Amino acid sequence: MIKRALVINGSTRENGNTDAILKSFTKGVCATGFNTREAVLRDLCIHNCIGCCQCRDERKCHFQDDMTELRDMVIKSDVLAFASPIYWCEITGLMKTFIDRLYFFHHKENNHLVSGKKAVIITTLGEKDAEHESSVLIEFYRRCMRSLGIEILDLLFYADLMDKDAVAAKPEYLKAAQDAGMKLVDAIR
Repeated sequence: MIKRALVINGSTRENGNTDAILKSFTKGVCATGFNTREAVLRDLCIHNCIGCCQCRDERKCHFQDDMTELRDMVIKSDVLAFASPIYWCEITGLMKTFIDRLYFFHHKENNHLVSGKKAVIITTLGEKDAEHESSVLIEFYRRCMRSLGIEILDLLFYADLMDKDAVAAKPEYLKAAQDAGMKLVDAIR
């Protein structure tokens, strides 16, 4: 059976470092035979969660926006790759809004739709000390994924990428991203 991967791009910058890393990562994933789709959040309309709990009570979200199709893509995927640069000590607002809307799956009525899936976290950042700068972010992702029953397979950090084309000077990052994508098939066996 062909495995499916959904790559969620939370970068606000078109053709930036996160896009370049994801292109290499996706190339690696595709080389393994995965059916891969990418959701570029900056191109979508996703409303902020309003905490109405309609998803819990009626198993339906209050909003009928691009998240409706994205939820279906999440359900049909075996692996989710969450990619975002660190902006001001945290993920982008685009990614946070997307993750907030995953609350739909937090409730026992809907959790079975995602529980057991796998995730890869991909983070670009301008700072040089990825370990120090990402500690809060790692805890955030661990708590979110744990509440959804999603196992984090890997946390990938690409530091010192402040300027738009900084990754061009770091070909080792592009290779590492592609290699990580190629290893994905082994990680989910």
